[in-house]
Amino acid sequence: MSGRKLRSIHRLRNKKLRELQKLQSQCKKGSRRWKKYQRAKRYILSKSERQLRDALHKTTKAFVDWCIQQGVSDVYVGNPEGVQRHTKKKRRKNVNQKLFNWRFGKIKKYLEYKCQNKGIQVTFVKEAYSSQTCPVCKRKKKVRTRMYHCHCGYTSHRDIHGAKNILSQVLYGSFEPWGQEKIPTYLRPA
Repeated sequence: MSGRKLRSIHRLRNKKLRELQKLQSQCKKGSRRWKKYQRAKRYILSKSERQLRDALHKTTKAFVDWCIQQGVSDVYVGNPEGVQRHTKKKRRKNVNQKLFNWRFGKIKKYLEYKCQNKGIQVTFVKEAYSSQTCPVCKRKKKVRTRMYHCHCGYTSHRDIHGAKNILSQVLYGSFEPWGQEKIPTYLRPA
């Protein structure tokens, strides 16, 4: 999941809240109109929360269904815990907003119970440097594009590169090279 759906829900919610806040600031606190805007803000927050929960449920269900179709019995998930704390303090505004809107705690919870119900074992693994380390020459390189290109000639899609490194870390204890991959297809919720 690319997260576009979740970001669009967040953006729409923030836009509507900003408009209501502007109108509410022009009213006297406690007046009827002020209370009306306050109720509208609560409604928008509860509606967006329901929409976000629904999108997360649909996404995790699609993933679990895909695992069942593929006959997957074990799932290893990179644990992004601490990404917000350990990244540079000076980030662009939109990066801060994206990190703040992450729902990885809920996704983690939904994946655990949905996989457990279907008999799939879920293991959360530290993903430190998995998307930056080349499995061939072991050099670290930050990637800002969709493709990971190393000086040694290794090339891979950024998401697949990180996933292969996480799996090789689990299986072999270090980042090891794998074969070539197909072009990825993204699962998107309806």
